[in-house]
Amino acid sequence: MSPFSSVAILGPGLLGGSLLHDAKRLGWNDVRAWTRRREVAQQIQSARLAHLATTDLGEAIRGADLIVLASPIGTYQQLIGQLMQTDLASGVTITDVGSVKGPVVHGIGRQLADAGIAFVGGHPMAGSEAKGLDAARPFLFQDAACLLTPVASTPAGALQKVTAFWNTLGARVSSVEPDLHDSIMARISHVPHLAAVAIVLAALSEDQSIAQFAAGGLRDTTRVASGDPAMWEEILRENRSAVLLAGRNLHQKLGELLEFLENMDHQPLLAALEKAKHLRDARYPCQPK
Repeated sequence: MSPFSSVAILGPGLLGGSLLHDAKRLGWNDVRAWTRRREVAQQIQSARLAHLATTDLGEAIRGADLIVLASPIGTYQQLIGQLMQTDLASGVTITDVGSVKGPVVHGIGRQLADAGIAFVGGHPMAGSEAKGLDAARPFLFQDAACLLTPVASTPAGALQKVTAFWNTLGARVSSVEPDLHDSIMARISHVPHLAAVAIVLAALSEDQSIAQFAAGGLRDTTRVASGDPAMWEEILRENRSAVLLAGRNLHQKLGELLEFLENMDHQPLLAALEKAKHLRDARYPCQPK
């Protein structure tokens, strides 16, 4: 059962749409969806994924005690401006699913706090290279890590209820400081995405025909490079400082490996390969065939 009596999801893409699937699966009482596109609202209504699907923002959030921002991060400021001009329910909590938290929490989070509205920054680690409502599915958040980013102004009650919200969906919830979140994401998500892009460009830019000889190694190493370019450009731009720092560290590590190879330093090269295998196997143990 949802800890909120009425939930409004703004932006039914992969994450927002998957929330709708789970809400339907769990039998939540009052779930609304807002989208800019009429055909998407009709698709949601036809699939009975929400009690209301509309292009009218005021209608979608009327009476909701939880509003989930599931649209691109670049749309947040405009949405919050519109929300604050509508009749928000007393005691409403607003959260989001964006993968960059510092600019969000220090921006709209502070704006909402100044207006007496509870905001809890959130990031469920459950995305994929797919996008849109058609890619959404139930159980997407099951056993997924979900990072919440409360600050001093975050009401304890709102944090508790948003934590319970994600727990209800099966997510493993942790709380971290917003800027630490962005540093972590730069290292484990954003720079790996850049690295996948660089590998694809290095491998295939000069002669795309050689792709016919590629097997699982290239596919598995570069899967995330198939993510939505516009979305990733926005993510990388919003998390620019942390990405640059982590990216320079990657550049340094790659430079060391190339130097070992150039100088025929077999032992340092082997040690680096062994350390990388140990670190990865500790996180992703090899499954027996």
